[in-house]
Amino acid sequence: MREIKYRYCLDKNTKELIYIGDLTQETRYAHTYECLECGMEMEANMGPVNRRYFSHKSGCACNGESYLHKLAKRRIKEKFDSSEHFPIVFKRDISCSEFETCMFKDDYFCKFHNKEIFHDLKTWNGKALYNLCREEVWSDEFKPDLLLTSTINPKLPPIFIEVYKTHESSDDKVNSKHKIIETLKLKSEFDIDRILENGFVENTNCRIIGFNPKTEKNRKTDMVVTRVVVYESGACFFYSHGEVKCGMLNVKYDPKSKYEFNVISTGRMAVITPQCNLLPQQIGLAWAEKKGMTIRNCMLCNSYRYNEWKGRYMCISYKKLGQDHIYPKPSMATKCIEYRLSYEIVKLTIADLQRFASEVL
Repeated sequence: MREIKYRYCLDKNTKELIYIGDLTQETRYAHTYECLECGMEMEANMGPVNRRYFSHKSGCACNGESYLHKLAKRRIKEKFDSSEHFPIVFKRDISCSEFETCMFKDDYFCKFHNKEIFHDLKTWNGKALYNLCREEVWSDEFKPDLLLTSTINPKLPPIFIEVYKTHESSDDKVNSKHKIIETLKLKSEFDIDRILENGFVENTNCRIIGFNPKTEKNRKTDMVVTRVVVYESGACFFYSHGEVKCGMLNVKYDPKSKYEFNVISTGRMAVITPQCNLLPQQIGLAWAEKKGMTIRNCMLCNSYRYNEWKGRYMCISYKKLGQDHIYPKPSMATKCIEYRLSYEIVKLTIADLQRFASEVL
């Protein structure tokens, strides 16, 4: 059978945890060693070339199946008992502080993803929190690997620390509303090292259940917003490739513009009413027209329609006007004898448009 190599074992007399890296040639014989899992005698291997380790003396059938589980419990408890701080880092998706009221909110882009929230389970804001860590004691109907409680503030709910080596926490435990910190599956002693070095870090070395950390919401300013810019001439441009971010909702893109509008990005068209679907440019132009501008722009014309077969907009009056009007430039409306403001746009009010856009004042 392959020899199992350990970095830790117990002092047979004191039951203290011994780390092979703490031993020297002079101190290696000051202890009698036993296995953390099976209790059988071990020896320190400290050759000058190969890495140092503990191994069972001949004749032992220990397979090391529970070694990592027991070692993790022991080392985490010792870390808690000996340290002034016991850090935990939550990683949560936090919505922008304006999320609830912003008409341009997006469920993904309006969040700070995996935002790190630092906390300490022993002290917080100068107050002592959990001060007692016990191994495998009952709490209600469960016996967690480690149980954190507080004798300083007994009202604090207990925290379960579970070590995942072969089995994750049962559904009953996960759904019990207890606060649980469960390591990700341990594969080596070094996984335990990283937990002790960095603290528990959500989704990196553990999963966290039942915690609701307080978060400080901040304003996001980097979501791309569609901006429609209307000029005195009736010309219209729209920008939707990062030129305008949500931090500029109330800042004009071009100081020379007549009106500017932020438009909700709803794909190709916005459903203003069941009978009226408008492009972002049309929303901006229609709003400017409602505010009193005299605009002649093909995009507002009753003959400007979307051709599903061709996949583009066209003028349905092109047979009267000539082939060069079939796919007109918007400015061609200024001299067009067939120009008529769209009947559906005539019926719209600014209130209708405000459901899909905001004016930059």
